[in-house]
Amino acid sequence: MSIMSLVPTLLILLVVPLTIFLLRIPISQWIDQTMRLRARARNAALPAPLRADPALTYTETVRSPMQLLLSAALGTTLASTFVSLTSSPILALLLFPALLTLIIAALLFVAHGRYVTTLERDLTPAIGRLSALLRSGNSLRPSLLKLLTEMPPGPIQAEWSFIVDRIGTPLINQDGIATPAQVVEALSVQTPSRRHATFLNHLAVAVGLSHDLLITRVTAAYDAIQVSDRRREEALTELSQMRYSGWAVGLAGIGLAAYLSWSQWDQVMIAYGSPEGMLFGLLVVTSLTLPIVGGTLLSRAEDVDY
Repeated sequence: MSIMSLVPTLLILLVVPLTIFLLRIPISQWIDQTMRLRARARNAALPAPLRADPALTYTETVRSPMQLLLSAALGTTLASTFVSLTSSPILALLLFPALLTLIIAALLFVAHGRYVTTLERDLTPAIGRLSALLRSGNSLRPSLLKLLTEMPPGPIQAEWSFIVDRIGTPLINQDGIATPAQVVEALSVQTPSRRHATFLNHLAVAVGLSHDLLITRVTAAYDAIQVSDRRREEALTELSQMRYSGWAVGLAGIGLAAYLSWSQWDQVMIAYGSPEGMLFGLLVVTSLTLPIVGGTLLSRAEDVDY
């Protein structure tokens, strides 16, 4: 491969990140608007009795738009370079918007999973601390305010901040302002964590009760979720073998494919250099990663009964 033949690919390496950099503000705004529209659509898709008032729509911040854009720029540049090397620079430029959109969607999916994992990891200690603050004589809102000052930034901090901030918000589809029970109930149908939704359902009922009953409910939820955590840890330990097996099989296949591609690059270009060959190449890559994806998905355990 001569130096001159690499010039178009080098141009791709310059043009793609430069274009994303110049369009970073509108793209970031588009990402932010897309996340807000998705939250509204998810709320609107709920049955009417469960649908939250538009004033109580919660938008999860899985990742800042600028951080997401930087990761997407790197992934799009690498993907465009690969297309340029295996096919043509013109095709790489034509596919550039589609590649950017697909990579942003994939990053949002991964960030959403990380958001839920972090939320559920921090949920148990947060409920325990809330129970202690309620037992010390504080009502719900002062307890949440004190707890939020102690929490590091994260999903649970963002969702409980939503509760504090939206209490007293004027409602759009109803007369009056949002009560604590309405805000908690609205968040319960919008949070992506089923475990958190279960707790919020208990809390929404308890908010309208006496302080003693509120303490009893939150304390009971904390004790039950601790038992649930122990059950889930035991299940995860047993299911971790599936994850290890899937990763071992998948990485072995990927390593073998990488070695064959490196040692027989000319044959790879002949087989997968055409548009039809790229489609079959995508199928091969997908089949190689399926054991990893399958092992990871099968190793997950959920336990929301508490």
